[in-house]
Amino acid sequence: MAREIKRSKQTTKNIILTTDDSAVGTTQVTPEVIEVIAQIATQEVDGVYSMRGKLSDRFTDAFGSNARGKGVELTQAEDGLVIEAYVFLQYGVTVPRVALEIQNAIQSQIASMTDIHVAQVNVHISGIVPEKVASKIDPDNLFGEHATEVAD
Repeated sequence: MAREIKRSKQTTKNIILTTDDSAVGTTQVTPEVIEVIAQIATQEVDGVYSMRGKLSDRFTDAFGSNARGKGVELTQAEDGLVIEAYVFLQYGVTVPRVALEIQNAIQSQIASMTDIHVAQVNVHISGIVPEKVASKIDPDNLFGEHATEVAD
């Protein structure tokens, strides 16, 4: 069953997954669904710390909504869907290896879940997050062992 991406005339947001048999009906997928698939696939790759959010994501987080598709942007090209993934990686990972794993994970998940052809997955490394180091400052002894007590 060949499927292709076609914009719905009723709403420009939905993508209609078409099949060879139109008697069965149509299936519509919003771009947000594809963004979430790409986001989850990316976050499951070892070495990914988080995805970059947009300014609007910060506002929706502040008001209790979850940010769908955070760190993922979609563009429809002539030869298929182009996905831009913006990620923060953990310190110490091999960047090209993790980027390739992200590309493969996104393409695989979208193809298996929607049958949509992904032409490109571009991975943008927004930053590297270092390991958290335990604080060496003792909150009970801020001035160290050599602090003198003040006499009253």
